[in-house]
Amino acid sequence: MTDAPIRPFVFSCDAHIAEPNDLFEQRMPAHLAAHTIRFKQEDGKRLMCVGDTVLMRMFNDFPTHKTGMTDETFALQSGGSLVDTKRRGTRDLALRAADMDRDGVDAELVFPTMGLMLPRIADREGQRVACAIWNDWAWDYTAPMRDRLIPAAMIPCIDFDDALDEVKRVVAKGFAAVTLWEGLDNYNDPRWDPIFAFCGETGVPIVFHTGLGNITLRALKGPGGALFNYTRQMNDAVDVITQLVGGGVLDRNPKAHILFAEHSAGWLWGLAERMDEVYHGHANSIEPKLSRLPSQIVRDQVHCALQNDVNSSMAIRHGVGVPALLFATDYPHSEGTFPFSRNVVQKLIDENPDVTTAELVAVLGGNAARLFARANLQAQVDARQAELMAA
Repeated sequence: MTDAPIRPFVFSCDAHIAEPNDLFEQRMPAHLAAHTIRFKQEDGKRLMCVGDTVLMRMFNDFPTHKTGMTDETFALQSGGSLVDTKRRGTRDLALRAADMDRDGVDAELVFPTMGLMLPRIADREGQRVACAIWNDWAWDYTAPMRDRLIPAAMIPCIDFDDALDEVKRVVAKGFAAVTLWEGLDNYNDPRWDPIFAFCGETGVPIVFHTGLGNITLRALKGPGGALFNYTRQMNDAVDVITQLVGGGVLDRNPKAHILFAEHSAGWLWGLAERMDEVYHGHANSIEPKLSRLPSQIVRDQVHCALQNDVNSSMAIRHGVGVPALLFATDYPHSEGTFPFSRNVVQKLIDENPDVTTAELVAVLGGNAARLFARANLQAQVDARQAELMAA
């Protein structure tokens, strides 16, 4: 396989678009001002706020790429040539296409930037209105690149009726993915069934993005805090999956599919086996009884996006199946793979010689094209696969 041209179709299932800084201030009704997402500059830092409450602080000189070095310093210390790591397409779609082409990425599922704060709006009406604002803006903004950019709709999660109403509205609009919040600790509640049933029947997957929810971003402070906090984010996915499986929501709605972005993927097989072990070992306490083993529900309905974790992720395909795995770059965030995504793909191939061309094509783009029901992208996936197989 390593002798074949390495240019499969690549569909990143985690990328972001940046809203105008005043999007919510311009569009939120005056009576919801206290629940408006705002962007401020203060003491050399960028502040993300809801109303007057500061939720996140970021330095203005955010690293130009994940090494924290300038392009010149990185090239010097790595012994390589100068690599352009500037992310010019964050706010400009013409430049976005150029960045994607340079990185070897053909399509992206895109999430918010400021909109990542939507779950932090604690007011029911405020969250409902703000989600609709973002969804309408994102749909219009991505229109010129709808063949390559797939926006994920943000769904209010304070009230079940509000959630279902917005899911129906955005699906009718044309959205191919909807996003629910993490950290709710209620995904075993049967009141989620109408939402999962509707998404299953319409073929629209439900997506969860790390940090997008009512969760504690700084669970540990002090030595090791950053390593602990970023690593444990996969635990939020574990909680959601276990609740949806254990509570029977996925079992009762077998057509529904869920995807986890930026949580890594190599842990999914272990979670599936652990749930089976508990389901058998504690059978007298398990309620409700499921029509399928937890591991089978995972194989049938759960998907995770891998990034740099290419070895552990590809290993679990033997336990949870190839369809469970999708690829992601997290553009334009500094912890993502841009502009080195081609290198990550090459590493996947070089370090996993048992991965077949068909498996490679599926993980890098085919699974996503099918999951989001994009026939135009599936045609491109198939064409690339034919070229690879013929080489």
